Amino acid sequence: MSHYTFKPLAFTAILCFLMTIAASAQSFDNIVNGFKNGDASAIAKNFEGNVEITIKTGSTSYSKSQAEMVLKSFFAAHKPKTFAVAHEGTSPQGSKYFIGNLTTAAGNYRTYVYAKTVKTELVIQEIRFEEQ
Repeated sequence: MSHYTFKPLAFTAILCFLMTIAASAQSFDNIVNGFKNGDASAIAKNFEGNVEITIKTGSTSYSKSQAEMVLKSFFAAHKPKTFAVAHEGTSPQGSKYFIGNLTTAAGNYRTYVYAKTVKTELVIQEIRFEEQ
C-alpha cells in the first residue's frame, strides 16, 4: 500500500470513529430504556446539578440524589407497562428534548424530558409527567 493511499484511509477511519462517539453520546436511548423499565438509577446517571421534576401540577427543583429518589417513588407508585417516544427534537438554543407516552398501572402520563449537551453527554435538566 502506498503512502498516499494510507492517509485517506486513516482519516476516514478516524472520522467515522468520532462521528460514532458523537452520535451515541447525544442519544436518548439509555434514558428511554430507564422510563420503559421504571429504572430511576439509569435515568439519574444523566443528571448533573439540579433537576426540575413536575408530577401532575407540582414542580420542584431537586438535587441529583433527591431527584433520583422522587423518580423511584413515582415508579413505585406508577409501575410502567409501556413507554413510547412520540416526538424528539432540538430547540433553537441547542437543548434536546423528547415527548413520550408512559402507560402505568396507575394511569397514563405524557412525559417530557429536556436535556442539554455537556461535553459529549446529555444532561437532563427537566422531567415532566402530565396525567392524561
